[in-house]
Amino acid sequence: MHQETAFKAVDFPIFTKDISILPIKDEMQLAIIEYDGITKCYPLDYVIHHHIINDKFNSRIVALTYCAMCRSIIPFDVTEIGPLFVGSFKDANMIVADKKTKTFFQQATFQSIIGKLHPYNLTMIPFQILSWSDVKKSILKPQVVNVTKKDFREFQLPIPGIWKKIVATENTPGLSSKNRDKTFPSRTHVIGLIDESIKKKIVYLKKEVISNEVVLNKEHNVFLIGIADTVNGFKNSVNNFVLNVTLDNAEILDLNSQTRWNMRGKYIKGKLNTNLEPIAISDEYWFSWKKFHRDSKLIRL
Repeated sequence: MHQETAFKAVDFPIFTKDISILPIKDEMQLAIIEYDGITKCYPLDYVIHHHIINDKFNSRIVALTYCAMCRSIIPFDVTEIGPLFVGSFKDANMIVADKKTKTFFQQATFQSIIGKLHPYNLTMIPFQILSWSDVKKSILKPQVVNVTKKDFREFQLPIPGIWKKIVATENTPGLSSKNRDKTFPSRTHVIGLIDESIKKKIVYLKKEVISNEVVLNKEHNVFLIGIADTVNGFKNSVNNFVLNVTLDNAEILDLNSQTRWNMRGKYIKGKLNTNLEPIAISDEYWFSWKKFHRDSKLIRL
């Protein structure tokens, strides 16, 4: 079965009018995309079955992509080329393609491989991952895809049972053992900083970020916040005012100004009456991160 059929992309999903009827548990994680003045939420346990959700944000078109094998979750602005679909698989990472020209792109690198548009780079847009509990706390009336219990069925590959066998081992189909970095187990969760402002990419072990709750990187003037098995990143200054943040009652608190923000970096109260600036990060597996970011710097905490 071809990947396009096995993981059929969703084009312009319907959103619920009543979030109270959604079968989403508080600990479930959602991708939050705020773009062109619109904020939408997509449960990851729903996205994984399709690998790609194409959606509209006012005049813009965004393709939210999720590679189950390496857990890389990346939304792209595809307004110029149109919706994407799952085209193939290479180096244990999904290959996406646009429906209009059938140009193929490596999801992890954003770069085209072959096709009418080649050479061409996809444009990533910032997003966040939060638990459903934190989404409800930080967004007054969240726009959420209208999901059902069926959408949260156990993930499977076309061959029944094979997915469980794969994730229970070090196997990374499409990427041979000899070409895989073995510093850590393959599916060690890492947080990579992929923001354009950071030229040489940086990576942390996710469990260490979660354990520390707040991780400051002075060199690049950014910080990470880890809570409820989710990590998000922000610039560590507001209008040239350097922050000294901590996590306080599930809110981000700047000790210098006594300003508070919610977990999305939205202003709550205090002297600095503005939102935090999010940075682009990637929560994925070690084997994939190292394959596509060979020269990145690992920082242990």
